[in-house]
Amino acid sequence: MRKNTKVLAAVAVAGVVAATGSAFTASNTVASSVAGYGTNTVTGATASAVSHTLSGDGDTITASSITFSTTQTGRTVVAGFGTTDLESCTVAAGGLSATCTYATGYSTAGATAFNVAVS
Repeated sequence: MRKNTKVLAAVAVAGVVAATGSAFTASNTVASSVAGYGTNTVTGATASAVSHTLSGDGDTITASSITFSTTQTGRTVVAGFGTTDLESCTVAAGGLSATCTYATGYSTAGATAFNVAVS
């Protein structure tokens, strides 16, 4: 009787391990997107870093964050993809970064040249 109990306990433990292991190996699904572009152009300042925020489906760039090597306090920062209709950015306290939130966003497929102008 004891031998059957031990075998049954071992089978139960093996079942729990198998079920738990499959739960930890579940895969994640990440939407594919194009998040690269060909060029960065910054006039009037030196940018040390640029990052972009994508929409949930990864098809649209909704915002950009720019880090500057010197303060931009009191200056105007505009940015966008392409050379026309650059949008206003908000310069953070201390002036070393700016955040640009785009009204309609830019298609990741067509975003090939990111431009920033500081005046």
